[in-house]
Amino acid sequence: MNRTILAIAMTTLLVACSSTRLVTSWRDPSVSVEEGSLNKVLFIALLKDESTRRAAEDELVMRSKAQGVASYTYFGNNIEAINAPGMNERMIKDGIDGVVIMRLIDLTKEQTYVPGAVHPAYYASPYGYYGYAAPMYYDPGYVRTDVTYTIETNIYGTKQGKLVWTGTTSTVNPSSLSTTVREIMEEIHWKMVKEGFLTKPPKQ
Repeated sequence: MNRTILAIAMTTLLVACSSTRLVTSWRDPSVSVEEGSLNKVLFIALLKDESTRRAAEDELVMRSKAQGVASYTYFGNNIEAINAPGMNERMIKDGIDGVVIMRLIDLTKEQTYVPGAVHPAYYASPYGYYGYAAPMYYDPGYVRTDVTYTIETNIYGTKQGKLVWTGTTSTVNPSSLSTTVREIMEEIHWKMVKEGFLTKPPKQ
């Protein structure tokens, strides 16, 4: 099973700022979802380590606007149970409308050399040349490492029994699991609304 978004929580990064953007997406043109209409959404984060898998799924549930269900509360430790015969029918019976699966599909590191700089100490009188020149100092350059996580998010409709939306996001230098999950969900939500996959409920 591949590493996932949860690997973010286990990596110490040199640069604290993060940036998430949606790289690609696809939707089933025959499917649209009204905001607030979903009963339950099952969240799955693919990761071998059980403790980090649970942490990520809890974060996804907390960020969800629908009633989220963490897969570890539904399948326990046997995540492969989702492929069992009749599982889709069982999820429908249990009120689960959609399944969200997130997984890390790529991790890249890029190093950039940042040159140093000379910092003069300015003097206040014409007699202070030596006092001006002597304190000049030099900051050495350094190598900055930028880490990029590419994460795939697949959304399946249980009633349709198929994939209805998929997107790939790129996050540079994620600062925390919580922040990255929030940024990914915000990007996905914005795209779904823009393309008409996610619709507003009719005004009363």
